[in-house]
Formats: sequence, C-alpha cells, structure tokens
Amino acid sequence: MNKFTVPDICDEFEDKIQIGDLFLNSYGRNKKFFGEVQTARCEHSNKVVKELVSKNGSNKVLFIQHTGKEKCSMVGDQIAQTAAENGWEGIITNGYIRDIEVIKDIPIGVYAKNTYPKKTDKSIGVGEVGVALDFETMIIKEGAWIYVDSNGWVISEKKLEI
Repeated sequence: MNKFTVPDICDEFEDKIQIGDLFLNSYGRNKKFFGEVQTARCEHSNKVVKELVSKNGSNKVLFIQHTGKEKCSMVGDQIAQTAAENGWEGIITNGYIRDIEVIKDIPIGVYAKNTYPKKTDKSIGVGEVGVALDFETMIIKEGAWIYVDSNGWVISEKKLEI
C-alpha cells in the first residue's frame, strides 16, 4: 500500500502532479501516507477541524490552512487521536501543532510548520470547510490527491496508479 516514494512519483508522473514547496516537519507515527484531500481554512478557531476528524476519514487527508495572524496550534493530541480512530490517513497544516510527545505515537501522519504550545481561541473565526486553499505557488482543492513521505509531498488532481 505505501510502497511509493515521492521522488519516484515525481519521476513517473511529472506532468500530472504539483510538487509542494511548503516545507513541513513530520510529527505523527506514520511518515508516509496518501489520500483524497479534505480542506479546512481556519483563522484561529479549530472547531471545524474537530468536527471533520470526528467523521469517517477513510482514505482521506485533512489539509488545514491557518490564516490567523496570531500563533496557535491547529492540532493537538486529542484531534490527532480522534482522526486516527476515524481512519484518517493524515493531517497537514501550514500552521502549528502541540502535544508532539503524544502525537509521535499515534498511528497517523501529521505534518506541520512547527510546534507551538498555545491552543486556539474558539471565539476568533469560525473556519471554512471544502474551500480551495491558496498557497501562492499552488492552490489545493478538495478532492485532489496528496502523497507524502519524508522527501516532501505532491498533489495530483486524480488518484495516481502507483
């Protein structure tokens, strides 16, 4: 199932992928994963993230765009554990996470910019689900497929035959 490598995907599917240039660190137990992208955009509150991970996430990867100006962690151990229990393949954020000493043992992929111990403020911003995420050099749309390993990550519009 996870016998792919992102460099091999880049070599074989160069014309069908976009290479992510958002550089992230791995924190979950699973370093390699892939799945259909589910998107969430959050200014500060991660309420929609909690709601999403409580649903069946089989073959899905949650991609969270943190848009707030103030630092806070979008994912902690409770969200990662709930996501793993509900079959999510992974969670990726351009923001921060916390509780990494626990998350490292949870059987899920978690990639983030870095760690930051402060929780979110639920009173700031509601969050949006299923929206296109604009990262300047690429737009990530719900329904695309993402492939992640320790080399980096790539996005394709459709599931690749790997």
